Amino acid sequence: MQVEGGVMVVLGLLYCDTQYKNRVYYYMPHYSELNENNTVLRVIRSDTKEWCETSLGGTWVRTYYDTEGKNYAGVEFTYHQDKENFSAPQPYPSWTLDDKCIWQPPTPRPIGDNLYNWNEENQSWDETEV
Repeated sequence: MQVEGGVMVVLGLLYCDTQYKNRVYYYMPHYSELNENNTVLRVIRSDTKEWCETSLGGTWVRTYYDTEGKNYAGVEFTYHQDKENFSAPQPYPSWTLDDKCIWQPPTPRPIGDNLYNWNEENQSWDETEV
């Protein structure tokens, strides 16, 4: 753990708590830094978006850890401004993004207790042996 200019770095994550010394950091909102293509560069906890912008620079957007209908951002995720939501990197070229920013395969995964892997070449689900 190291402290850099009022920002605590723990396990590669930034925890910003410059205003409230007694405030527990896990109650703080999460913010994602975006590059010019709306790709997430990092996710931190901070009191405000304004603190992130003035202290760290860049473009910041709030991400929600446990809010229904919102996807928590991760590094390399994409922010969709029109939906105010994040999507993970596209797993396969044939998969499409739905209205909730979740990637969907062209064919739904089979229902049952068996494990399946997506076969992009055949555009089908292959049963996986355990």
